[in-house]
Amino acid sequence: MEILNTRDEATMTNASYTSKARAHLKSPEHTENQLLLARIHNVGSKFVEALQELPREQLMDMLTLQDEEFWAELRKQAQLQTLINVKTPEKQEQEDRAKARELFLKSLEKSGGVHKSSAVIKILSTTVPTLIKKGNRGEVIFIKWGAENLYPVFQFCTSEKNSEGGMLAGVPELLALLKHQVSEVRKCHFFTRKVDIPGTETKVSIIEALRRGVKPEEMAHFRILADNFGTNHTM
Repeated sequence: MEILNTRDEATMTNASYTSKARAHLKSPEHTENQLLLARIHNVGSKFVEALQELPREQLMDMLTLQDEEFWAELRKQAQLQTLINVKTPEKQEQEDRAKARELFLKSLEKSGGVHKSSAVIKILSTTVPTLIKKGNRGEVIFIKWGAENLYPVFQFCTSEKNSEGGMLAGVPELLALLKHQVSEVRKCHFFTRKVDIPGTETKVSIIEALRRGVKPEEMAHFRILADNFGTNHTM
């Protein structure tokens, strides 16, 4: 009897283990559903990550949509943001250039910043068409900024004792001497960078010298610098 009981117990134990093992085996349909849910979760996470740049108000509006509309809008906005965020060599170059322009404009704050066209028209007592012509002829320095032209403040002066028709005395003459093809940025550097004055141990920017009252020997040196600016003889 003991032998039979032992066999019966073994049979029952094996049956129990077999039953449990079968319980843990999932049907193919169940496994596929789990994989689909995991895939949907991954795709959804990518969509949500792509929408981080959207305004909160727009995201909240999306949440009020019906499921079908919500899914369509979610996909559209995620694809749009992905397209916007993708980095291409051309886009990187444009972004780098924009950053460089912003840094350049910030550097001009040390010498007064920039004016918009509306302010320069009043200072020079001129019109928009005439101002544009002056810029194209190199009579004023301007920086293209989108649809707007920006004019460095340092080239203008409203003080009667140091003004030539609204321009800082000495600037028009030196601009006229900048005959070689150089960018507007380099023209700004010409006036704002510090240069050595022959026969002295001091360095001064042309703008500083013009504002305080330029000495004849300094102006003579500045004329030489302007005449050579943009050539191999640039000092």
